[in-house]
Amino acid sequence: MSEPPASVIRARKIAELRARLARVRELSPPDLETFIARRTEAEALIFNLYLALQASSDLALRLVSERGLAIPGSSREAFETLGRSGLIEPALARRLAAAVGLRNRIAHQYTTLDLALVLAVVRDDLADLDAFAASAASA
Repeated sequence: MSEPPASVIRARKIAELRARLARVRELSPPDLETFIARRTEAEALIFNLYLALQASSDLALRLVSERGLAIPGSSREAFETLGRSGLIEPALARRLAAAVGLRNRIAHQYTTLDLALVLAVVRDDLADLDAFAASAASA
């Protein structure tokens, strides 16, 4: 069985990113106290945020590969490459590269995760992932 065309794979990755962002927004609490008090909902939000961040990393690596831009050693490098190439704005690339760190903190330090930081990201930074999805769709 052959792999689907690159445009189909990219479209699937963009759809996954957008679906996860929608779920994060759906689960977003009104305040930090509610976020802390509703542990199950908080965990579901964090899980979906992790998956959104992972989907954006996968998409970045895919775009770099499709364009033959480089062989990045990490997701962070993939975003940086996309920024240098002009496929996404350099400032957005820097913010997305930094978001890889949050994905890693969620994956490796879940019990010590700063919930105030997570909520701040949900409130202030999801637009960066939306912008990346839009850029990837038009690439």
